[in-house]
Amino acid sequence: MTPVPRLPDLTHADDRPVPPRLGDSSDWVLGRCWLWCANRHTWVLWLGPASTTGHHASLYACERCVDRLHHTIIDYSEAMIDAPLDATGIRVPLYLSPKDPPRPVPLLPQPSAGGTPIHRARHRRPRTVLGRLWHRLITGRDPTSN
Repeated sequence: MTPVPRLPDLTHADDRPVPPRLGDSSDWVLGRCWLWCANRHTWVLWLGPASTTGHHASLYACERCVDRLHHTIIDYSEAMIDAPLDATGIRVPLYLSPKDPPRPVPLLPQPSAGGTPIHRARHRRPRTVLGRLWHRLITGRDPTSN
């Protein structure tokens, strides 16, 4: 018979190891990570509220998963800087709503100050799988070939 999981025992709170820190205002608690590490029981940080249709919960992640999420956010920001412009001069988003009109063609690289299109060079390779996907989507080439 499989044992029933129990909530963390906090009776010996003074004996617990010091949690990781991501800044002075971070409040770490013992619990299960909700992200990529397969829900291991460790120190986790509250990331904010999460919701689906009709359901709400608090989202927690361990230090390793918070770091991975941080790098994904950086990759997205850099991908949006490199995003091409459509024929009307508007940056093409990486995500579209079903209500959005189809992407106009042709897509143009962003213009320089002189008005001629330029290809922006990445200062570093993407750090995450999603970052590499966004890079290929925007540039049409593999980031490892830079």
